[in-house]
Amino acid sequence: MRNFEPETTASSRPLAPEQDTPAAGLYLTTRVPDESTAWSKARRDMGQLLRRFGYSTVPLPASWHPGQWLGFVRDMQARLPSGGHLLIEYPFEQRKRAFLLRFLSKRRDIRLYALIHDLDSLRNDDSPVEREIAILKLFDGLISHTGAMTHWLRDQGLAGTIRELELFDYCAAPGPAWHDSELSSPLKVAFAGNLLPSKAGFIYDARLAELPGVQLALYGPYFEAASARSAVTCLGVFDPDQPALKDPCHFGLVWDGHDLDSCDGKLGRYMRYNVPHKLSLYLALGLPVVVWSEAAAAQTVRDRGIGLTVRSLRELGEIPARLSASAYREMAANAVALGREVRRGAFLHQALRGLAG
Repeated sequence: MRNFEPETTASSRPLAPEQDTPAAGLYLTTRVPDESTAWSKARRDMGQLLRRFGYSTVPLPASWHPGQWLGFVRDMQARLPSGGHLLIEYPFEQRKRAFLLRFLSKRRDIRLYALIHDLDSLRNDDSPVEREIAILKLFDGLISHTGAMTHWLRDQGLAGTIRELELFDYCAAPGPAWHDSELSSPLKVAFAGNLLPSKAGFIYDARLAELPGVQLALYGPYFEAASARSAVTCLGVFDPDQPALKDPCHFGLVWDGHDLDSCDGKLGRYMRYNVPHKLSLYLALGLPVVVWSEAAAAQTVRDRGIGLTVRSLRELGEIPARLSASAYREMAANAVALGREVRRGAFLHQALRGLAG
């Protein structure tokens, strides 16, 4: 069992977006479904922040119709000077349109940037790596999630500028911190997200009931009570723009897959590269986190002192006995402070400065 004393926070805080905002470009908007999912919430937040940072917005044509593209080019020329940049969130529908964007940007000496939300070739077995890399090579610069994701992109031949986001920002009004004031047993752990068995199969595992000293609070859509073989219940779905828990918890859990002992399968593989949006949700709630030790996000958790990393969920029940009260309070304070930066959009701001600079 690992020592649970927190590590010293090594990273400095990102700059607040009100300070030294990077030169604005043109933000290409695409369709975002009106649904309460992390995918939609993350894209809505990024769009809101980009507009706050001074980006003009123009919709990317939804088809290959010449009239739509002529109007797009006129709009782009009117709003964006030569030497500026276009920014689009990736992936987007009909990604072959990126070839035309590349052609248009080169003709006007405009840089083409992409903010990566997901890499389908890492997340899905049926998405060819070569096809995705061919699209990404069209961009002059990328914002990836983590150093691990950047390293993978470099290994695939990406030679352009890449900056890491580190954490997704999470737009939400300030509210009470939802961490418990004192560490105690049972350990109260919140898990928020898509609760489908195919996504969060571990919550339906009968062995979950055998974890002593752990109280799991589930939040999210698609919970299948009939499939649950352990004593777990869903406490509902909250508004992602105004997140709130039923009761304070000690930690928020970042976990994926079907196994209690590891984040398994393609979801576990993806966690070695991405930074889950639910991590930012917990920080916006002022909640320290527990993350799989082999996830890419584990480095941020350790460096910033905002929680713990575990190899297995079987370690959860041992946390109250091994983590001092002062260490827990320090983690909670770090999570609250970093949550303020997440809500302000500081991480996107920092990545844009690095990309444009």
